[in-house]
Amino acid sequence: MEKWTELIRSRMVDWHFNTIGNWSDEAFIRESRLPYVWQMDGFPTTAKCIFRDFPDVFSKEYEDNAEQFAKQLKHVADDPYMIGYFLRNEPSWAFVQHLMIAEKVLENPKPSACKERFLKWLEEKYKNVENLNKAWKKQYDSFEELCKPQIMIASYSEEARNDAIEFSRIMIRQFAAVPSLACKAVDPHHLNLGMRYSMLTDPVLLSGAEYFDVFSLNGYQENPYEEVQKAGELTGKPVIIGEFHFGALDAGLPSCGISSVATQKDRGLAYRQYYEEGMKSPYFVGAHYFILYDQPVLGRFDGENMQIGLL
Repeated sequence: MEKWTELIRSRMVDWHFNTIGNWSDEAFIRESRLPYVWQMDGFPTTAKCIFRDFPDVFSKEYEDNAEQFAKQLKHVADDPYMIGYFLRNEPSWAFVQHLMIAEKVLENPKPSACKERFLKWLEEKYKNVENLNKAWKKQYDSFEELCKPQIMIASYSEEARNDAIEFSRIMIRQFAAVPSLACKAVDPHHLNLGMRYSMLTDPVLLSGAEYFDVFSLNGYQENPYEEVQKAGELTGKPVIIGEFHFGALDAGLPSCGISSVATQKDRGLAYRQYYEEGMKSPYFVGAHYFILYDQPVLGRFDGENMQIGLL
């Protein structure tokens, strides 16, 4: 391990890599004394979720779990080699194109703190159920009727759609704010690097970015410029690519990864082009290549066996 650490560190320096990326070996991080980023584990959730892995973000349970989650930063809070931490990786609810998470609150038959907050928000906005009925083109007898499953409220009327969008922003802002504030309380010294969204499916996903120091995306496009520029313009934040890669089938494994080219030489050219295009955006602060070694031929824990490694 000592010799391996020495070898990999020297290669990183010789190849001009200046950061140890996500999910790296903790012993290597400690021994190499190079700048690194930290992936937090166990993002706070709740026993009952709203949709997929989106928690009941207005519940006391979410707040309490966020405080516990933040405690893992204690052992790195004073490490001068750490650049910052990623709160989590690729929320699965955010993979859904044009998702309005507020719709899922009212579709979900279970009671939740989010549902209570949504109904209170609607009552404060419309004052009485008659005004709500007029705006949504419905015939409710009371706001309490919304406790029963309401399917695709954005289709009811233009005003209902606007309400779904606005409360979705409020929910996603809370989703980001609660763990971010808890982490800053434990570790005020390092950068909050965000949540590594898989893609920008909708600008509403940018809600809560004010609680991040850097906005992060995983960028498997051939050219990251458009996504980086869009995220930077909409948030005003620096943007980092949490992972990207290029694979090829002319050597090694039977899978060429999420982004592929023809040959090993083309992989190098694609890497160079990716960085040069990213650097055209003033918001771009870097990208982390995924991964150091090719994956196992028989597959890692989820079956991935991609020819994507630097080695």
